[in-house]
Amino acid sequence: MTAIISTDKVKLISCANAFPGSLVDNETLLNKLSLLCSKTTARQARFIAKRLGVESRYLTRSLDSARSKPQPNAIQLSVSAIEAAIKNTQNITEFGYLISHTATPHTLLPSNAAWISDALNSQSPFMELRQACTGFASALQIAVPMLNHNPGMQPICIVGAETGSVFFDIDNRFIDMQQLINYVQMGDAASAVILGPMDNSQRSFISHCFSGHIGLNKSPGFYISGAGSKSPHCEKGLPYFVHNAKNVKQQGPELFQKGLETILAQGFSLQDFAYIIPHQANGHIDTLLSDHLGIARSKVVNDARQWGNLGSAAIWASLTNLIEQGGLSPGDKVLVLGAEATKYMYGGFIYQH
Repeated sequence: MTAIISTDKVKLISCANAFPGSLVDNETLLNKLSLLCSKTTARQARFIAKRLGVESRYLTRSLDSARSKPQPNAIQLSVSAIEAAIKNTQNITEFGYLISHTATPHTLLPSNAAWISDALNSQSPFMELRQACTGFASALQIAVPMLNHNPGMQPICIVGAETGSVFFDIDNRFIDMQQLINYVQMGDAASAVILGPMDNSQRSFISHCFSGHIGLNKSPGFYISGAGSKSPHCEKGLPYFVHNAKNVKQQGPELFQKGLETILAQGFSLQDFAYIIPHQANGHIDTLLSDHLGIARSKVVNDARQWGNLGSAAIWASLTNLIEQGGLSPGDKVLVLGAEATKYMYGGFIYQH
């Protein structure tokens, strides 16, 4: 399939992240697993964690009980990220639109966006995309034309949030190999960006937003069971992630390759980019992608080692972190290559600092 791409530009006015609690390292995670399940289960998880390269993550759930409610929940995390982004701006009191995206919604209905609007006391129109790791790309396909073709449009806020750690029961009756992968791989977070029309500075803007997929007639590589009308009954007692790790591993490189081909077809080369931000499902992504592309590992952003896979929040969180670290110079370009295993979607954009 040919990707949809737009060369229109939007200003990145502000961005901010919100994480729950403190970082949970592997030793803490595995010790809790040993106490609530067994030492054998913990040993299996340790082996998987080493292969995935994720060393820590933030979690909204408690690890002291088999099941847990999120504290803070998705709405509280999202509002924290949005309020932090607003604090970095001047004179923004209302948005032209609020767009949220998530794979682990606070409630199936109303959407996260509705609850966030209530919490912000916002009169802005809102929408939500029920999407995982390329939610950011679909949100941009909506926000970019809005800002470019509606004179006087107020800034648009996009927020991605995941609190999927509560979709896990720390109990041997629940756990299988797929669930152990999810347990050591995933993290929770929210990340918000505020976008506006271009100004005259030619600084801090997003362009070349694209979306595509290679998932036609392919079985999902990742989905949530027990949370929709197809299967409203939860076999494991609560909604849970189903993860076909073998298929995802096979399809993943092609998703990144398709995204790269889309950008190179616009006249860019890899040398044009100071950094590449890929979707990060594991802590070895910098080594894997740099070897695949033949570029320096230092050019590939890898936050999954410390945060795990943040799903829908991952790309915004990594872009925000890269900007906040202060390592970008004026004019530096960053290539974003998103990939989603649900139905093998890809998407991305170029950020110019």
